[in-house]
Formats: sequence, structure tokens, C-alpha cells
Amino acid sequence: MAAGFGEVETKVQARPRGGLRPVKGRKRWVVTGLSLQLIGVGGPAAYLVSKAHHEGIGGHITAATIELAWHNEMHVKSGLVLFVAGAIIFAAGSVFMARPYVHHWATLLIAIPLAAIAGMLVLGLIALLVSAALAIGTDGPGDFGGGGRSRRRSRRRRSG
Repeated sequence: MAAGFGEVETKVQARPRGGLRPVKGRKRWVVTGLSLQLIGVGGPAAYLVSKAHHEGIGGHITAATIELAWHNEMHVKSGLVLFVAGAIIFAAGSVFMARPYVHHWATLLIAIPLAAIAGMLVLGLIALLVSAALAIGTDGPGDFGGGGRSRRRSRRRRSG
């Protein structure tokens, strides 16, 4: 029966196939997602910096030391597993962050993790380009901020 004058017809909207139910408490999902992303990026980064610090001479970390530590860890199974686990945790954090705003499971479980990993790779490429630009602007790789001048002053011989 159609709704007449003054009557309100209520419609129950059916979820589309593959649709997700709305969630309550968006803040909780976003905070959990951000925490997972911080763990996913921070864990491997902290490990790499500590490894570079231990391999550095006198505790001074240079770009060459970071490069050496990165290269060594990519050829060691445990280092590779750590970086892959960090990427998976980062993607899971992205899924948690997107859950309140996404309404289809395929988008949530396929597109969001792929976009998260692609974004992480793009940010890594940008960091590589910035470090290459800094290396070109200085005396060479591993000498950031040297400025090309020696701190020692040459002694002038006094005649007379």
C-alpha cells in the first residue's frame, strides 16, 4: 500500500552484495590503523638504524653506512622477513584506517593494501631521490653536510 497524506513510508535498504555494515566508533578504527602503520614502518626503520649504528665507525652514521646496512639486510633471510612483515603490518594498518569509510569488502581487502604498499614504495623512491640530490650537492655519497671545506686551518709560515 502506498503512503498516503501524512503517512511516512519506511524503507529498509538492503546491503548490496559484498557490502559491509557501517561501523560505530570511527576514531577507534583510525587510531588502531595509525598505530599499526607506525609499528609497520618504525620497527624495520629502527632495526636498520641500530644496525647501521653498530656498523659505523665511531658511532657516526653516514649515508654509506645506511646503504651498507640496507644491502646486508636484504641478503639475510631474517632481515628480509622483517621488512616484509613490516610491509604487511603497514598494509593491515591501512585496512583498519579505511574500514569506517569503505563499504565493499573487495575494496577493503584488495585495493587498500595494494595502495598502501604502492604508497610506501613511492615514498621510498622520493627518499632515494632526495638523498641522491643531497649526495650530488655535497662532496659525494656519505658526506652529507661537509661543505667541502676542511676544518683544519693550514699554518702559515711566518717569515722574518
